[in-house]
Amino acid sequence: MEIALDRTYRAYRFVLDNFVGYGAAVIMLASVLLAIFEIIRRYIFGVVYDWGQDAVTYFTVGSIYLYFAVTQAQRSHLAVSAAVDYCKNKGLQKLVLWIRLFVTTASALLYTGIFVWGWSTIERNMMLERTTQSMVLLIWPFQLTLIAGFVLLAVTCVFQFYQDLQAVRGKKVFAWAPAEEGLEI
Repeated sequence: MEIALDRTYRAYRFVLDNFVGYGAAVIMLASVLLAIFEIIRRYIFGVVYDWGQDAVTYFTVGSIYLYFAVTQAQRSHLAVSAAVDYCKNKGLQKLVLWIRLFVTTASALLYTGIFVWGWSTIERNMMLERTTQSMVLLIWPFQLTLIAGFVLLAVTCVFQFYQDLQAVRGKKVFAWAPAEEGLEI
């Protein structure tokens, strides 16, 4: 079972890091290039695309939401770690593991809840053919990107839940994957 889970998580991380991560970066780059192009069109030629500002905004936010799962998987997301740091300094390592397990569980439930709640919103906006403020771009592809980001976050948290649960039990799984937060501020 552990070998199958390890292989599954490795495959998931490969797709997440190499396709979702780079895909989000390409979307962000395209968004920045479109913004620069729009600035040039506005101030040199005096014209803009009606949909340009909407596209830049939605592509930027969408790429960020997709990349959230990559940072979560690397455990390099921003975290408020005051309680964890306090417990570490007091030598309460077991409590730190329990806190991490609780946060991972709560995160997985939150992301799953957002997916469940958001799916009906996407369906409704597809049915109504709702558009962005420019009245040109449909809103549902952007919302689908956001929901995809939350689904990826939930799946990542499920794997991290298993990793954290095994750590509480004194076992180490996914030795290649980070188990601690990797970003200090």
